[in-house]
Amino acid sequence: MKIIILLIFSLAILVSCSSTKLRRDDAIRIKKEAVNKYNMQPQTGIYRNGSALRGEILKIQVEIKPDSCPINPDTKYTQNSYILFIDSNVKNKSLIEKIPIEDVDLIGTKLKIPSNQYNNINYFETYNNPLLPLEIREVPIDTIVEDCNSTHCPCEDISINIPCLTCLECPQRELGNLFLSLKAGFAFYDDKDKLGRLYGRDDNLIDVAAGYRWGESKRYVLGLIYSTGVQTLNLIDTTLLRRPSLNLYARYDLWRNIRKDESKLLVATNDANTMITYDTIHTKTQDGCCDDSTIVIARFTPDCLQKLKEIQNITEYEERPCLNPFIYGLLGVSLDNFTLDVLKMNFNSDCSDNISQIHYNMPLNYGFGVGIEYPLSRYIDLSADLGFRSIAYGDKSIVSGYIAPINQRVNSIVFRIGIVY
Repeated sequence: MKIIILLIFSLAILVSCSSTKLRRDDAIRIKKEAVNKYNMQPQTGIYRNGSALRGEILKIQVEIKPDSCPINPDTKYTQNSYILFIDSNVKNKSLIEKIPIEDVDLIGTKLKIPSNQYNNINYFETYNNPLLPLEIREVPIDTIVEDCNSTHCPCEDISINIPCLTCLECPQRELGNLFLSLKAGFAFYDDKDKLGRLYGRDDNLIDVAAGYRWGESKRYVLGLIYSTGVQTLNLIDTTLLRRPSLNLYARYDLWRNIRKDESKLLVATNDANTMITYDTIHTKTQDGCCDDSTIVIARFTPDCLQKLKEIQNITEYEERPCLNPFIYGLLGVSLDNFTLDVLKMNFNSDCSDNISQIHYNMPLNYGFGVGIEYPLSRYIDLSADLGFRSIAYGDKSIVSGYIAPINQRVNSIVFRIGIVY
C-alpha cells in the first residue's frame, strides 16, 4: 500500500508542477538581400519561408566584446546585436536562433508611434497578417558586456546546456487510429476459503489492450483487453490458481484544449457592377469622314477600394493537453477451466436441475478506473491509472455428493503503469 500511495503522490506532484508554456506568434521580416540565409532552420534543416519567419521572439541581445585579451588602453570593443528567436517548427525543442539585427527589416522604425529609448527597434508584429499589422509587441533588450575574466581567450562564448529540472517541455504527440497498451499492475483484494473466511491478498498482473481510436482528436477508444489476472484459492485442495480474463475495453479522454486559427479577408461590400465602369471610344478613318471602330475599356471606379469590408474567419480545433486525463471501463469473462464449467452450466438446464441448491449467474467481470498519461515521444505515452475491478470466476465444491462448479467473485483495487501507443 505504501508503494501505491507513493506513486499516486508522485503523479500529483507531476500534475501540479507542469504547466503549458505560453508561446508567442511573432513575425520577423527579413531583408530581401538576406532571405536566402534563412530559408532553412540552421539547427534542424527544416525548410521555411525565409522572408517572414514565424515563432517567438525572446529578446534582443546586444553583445559588447573586447577585440583582444588582456584588456589594455588600446583595446577596442565591438558591438553586435542579435534577435533571440525560436522558430514555430521547433518550438517543442526550444532551439534558440541568433539572428543578426542588420538582416532584419525592422517595422518599428517605420510606424508613426512615439519613439522609445531604443528608437523603436524592439517593436515586432504578430504573424496574423504580416502585410497588415494588427498587433505590435515590444520585446526586451538585454546588453551583455564581456571581459577577459568572464570568458576564455580569445573571448569566445561558452555555452553550457543544463537541463531544467523543474520544467516540463511537452513533446508533440501524434495519435493514430490504432491503440495499443502494455501495463503492469498491482492489485489488492479479499479472497475466501472453503469456510467463507476472508483473507487479504495482493498480486501482480499484466494487461495488454488493443483497439481502435476515433473522433476529431482521437479521444474515443474501443477494443479488447487481456489480463493475466490474480491468484485465488481453490476450495477443493486450497491451492492458488491464476484467473486470466478477456474483456471488452472502452476508454474516453476527459478533455481537449481548443485552438483557434484566425484569418482575415477583405471583401467588397458593394455590387461588382457598381465597382466597374466602361468607357466607349469611337475612332474615325484618317480622312475623318466616318467611324472606323469602337473600343470599350473597363475600369474600376475611384471609390471601389473604400468599399471593402474586413471579415474575420475563426476556425476551432481540438488539441490533446500535455497531461491527458482519461477514464476507462471493461466487461468480460475469466478464461480458466473452472469458469468455463460455470458458463456451461448456465447453458445446460439438465445439469443445473440436478444440482438445485446452486443458482448459477453468468460469471462476468467488470471494472472502471481513471488515469493520466504524459507523452514520452511522438508515438509513445507513459500512462498510469487507478481503478476498481470485480472478478467473477468458477470454483468447485462438493454439493449433494457431486463435485460441482460454483460461482465466486472478488473485488480488487488495481494500480497500473505502462506505455501506450
